[in-house]
Amino acid sequence: MTPFPVTPPAAPIAITPGEVRTIPIKISIPPDYFVYQEKTSLDFLNLQGISIQNIAYPSSHIRRDPFFKKEVPVFEGDSIIAVTFQFPPETAPGKKIVEGLLKLQGCSDVLCYPEETHLIALTFEIGAMAGPVVSAPRLSTSIAELLSAQHFAGLFSQNVWIILLVVFLGGLLTSLTPCVLPVIPITLMIIGVRSDRHWSHNLGLSFVLVLGLAAVYALLGVLAVSLGKGLGFVFQQKWVVITLSILYFFLALSMFGLFEIHLPQFLRQRLNQIKSHGLWGAFLSGGAAGILAAPCAGPVVGALLLYVASTQSYLQGFGLLFLYALGMGILFLVLGTGYGILEGRFRRLGFTHWVERFLGVLLLLGSLFYLNTVFPLQKSFETLLKKPPPVEWLNSEAEGLERARSEHKIMLVDFYADWCAPCKELELGFFRKPEVVTLLEQMVPVRIDATFMDEEVERLLEKYRVVGWPTIQFVSPEGQILEDLAVVSYNPKILLKNMKKAVPSP
Repeated sequence: MTPFPVTPPAAPIAITPGEVRTIPIKISIPPDYFVYQEKTSLDFLNLQGISIQNIAYPSSHIRRDPFFKKEVPVFEGDSIIAVTFQFPPETAPGKKIVEGLLKLQGCSDVLCYPEETHLIALTFEIGAMAGPVVSAPRLSTSIAELLSAQHFAGLFSQNVWIILLVVFLGGLLTSLTPCVLPVIPITLMIIGVRSDRHWSHNLGLSFVLVLGLAAVYALLGVLAVSLGKGLGFVFQQKWVVITLSILYFFLALSMFGLFEIHLPQFLRQRLNQIKSHGLWGAFLSGGAAGILAAPCAGPVVGALLLYVASTQSYLQGFGLLFLYALGMGILFLVLGTGYGILEGRFRRLGFTHWVERFLGVLLLLGSLFYLNTVFPLQKSFETLLKKPPPVEWLNSEAEGLERARSEHKIMLVDFYADWCAPCKELELGFFRKPEVVTLLEQMVPVRIDATFMDEEVERLLEKYRVVGWPTIQFVSPEGQILEDLAVVSYNPKILLKNMKKAVPSP
């Protein structure tokens, strides 16, 4: 059971079309507990034509986290999230249910809880229109808010030009990322942009290429409205990102001159057909470039698709994603138009060799960029620098039980998660002390990683009655849970005492 109950209004809320109403959502935080501000977010799933003008989170204060050893903003006590809805004058009378997901994570001084997701359901009874529309409150327009799905709705209700500018600039900035930038010259060469062609010809091909790019994203917008899903995250699947990372890596090696890529005959014929097909080939190449760029565009496109899915507006779904892709295509357009001039000058000055090396560096950065989204490099470096544990930890309960039975030892089960600061404190501090290592060597230590939930982890959490992290359980060689020895908080002294109880004296 959660220690942080969330309470939205239970009774239906009477609303008049054209009205602006602020609805409170209460988070009850017990004494000596806190909720992290940065891990609290509210996203709405289906607005049914209702728009959100603002989401005001409660005031936070700074608290020194005893485990992260730094000051962090937190919520304490009863905290209210105030959501301001605007109901358009044309809203039809009747009942409307708006659902949202509130995510939060909190701790006490000795225990951390996993991230929670609460389903928020608000029921509105829409009556007949009466009176003028109430003025909307002031809207915050920070960049972080502009890129979140719920604030797209608020921006549209106030100033459409703001959101259009943000979407366009978001596309332009995406084109400067390491996984998009090196694709541009390669794509331009594929479609037949050349130095011996007039700039107007190159401009035409580049423009059609951008239209192909925009068509892919506009189609995603329409599909999001039809299916009600954030389709942008399909391109963030691990296998897609890893495949693109490998592709960029080998292209980079080719640019460095380590080997030449000789395409199969049928692919060379396809590329020649693209060049010979002119505008149609450029259009298809633009669509392919859009797919290659999708993982880089994922965070912004994901928020956009979530918003347009909630509006159920095909026009907004098509238009917003089309505009985003146009922003991404500006660099294609500029470089494509000036390609002839640049390529000619580089060739005369003998810079072609260095241009290839520069593209190789960009492709290598793109490969690392993709790889970092799946296997964060910072975490990898931390793992390399971190000393290996002095004792071997098993990660399977079944294997631990079997070894404990065969060796007639007590099994110690440590429930761990990456987001749990006290868990890390135990891992890197307590469990590496010589006295503790000596005790662990007389046990069967098992660590259950609950960073990501699956059926097996959920089964173990239920079996061992885990409600917070860290939780350390002791199990007899016969498989019986020794509940009197369990430690369900960060308390090294008690844990050491119970470990000594579990291990018989020599």
